Parts: sequence; structure tokens; C-alpha cells
Amino acid sequence: MSDYGLQIRDSSGNITLDTTDVITRFRYSNEVAAGASSSTTLSDISGLNSVEISVGLETDWNKASHLVARSGTTISWTAQSGTRYSSANSLIFSFLYT
Repeated sequence: MSDYGLQIRDSSGNITLDTTDVITRFRYSNEVAAGASSSTTLSDISGLNSVEISVGLETDWNKASHLVARSGTTISWTAQSGTRYSSANSLIFSFLYT
């Protein structure tokens, strides 16, 4: 575990993102309802590196957190659902790093 920064691991414990050697700053969070898809524009993130993540708030194994993406200064989230799982309430986060 690092003292500063952000590490993201996949389900096998492998690090998929490690920003512990760079300056990381929390920029945005939002709680979104299951089934909701939307976006927000953050004009001050233009030209900056970021990582966006979604964390499901429901512990039911057949609930999926939202998909999150960034395009330019817009962060969007899309509810996931399928034949074996449904959408979960989620927290959306955006971190900036340099």
C-alpha cells in the first residue's frame, strides 16, 4: 500500500493503474442511481491527465457498477445490465494527476 497517490487493482490483485509516483488530486464525485446514465462537463480539466472510476454501492453479486468514460472535458457514465446482472447504485470519481 502506498502512502500517497492512487493504485487500482483488477480482481486478481494485479495493479492496473499506479499513480503513487505522481501528484494526484481528487476532482469530482457523484452518487448515481441504478439505471441512470448521464454526464457532466468539467471545463478546468482540459489538457490534464485523469482517471475515472465507478464503485458499486450494493453488495449483491449480480449488481454491476456504471461504466465511466472521459472525452475532452466531459465525464459520462452508463448503467450496465444484462441477462444475469442488473445495474447498481454507484459512486463516480475523477482524479487528476501530473
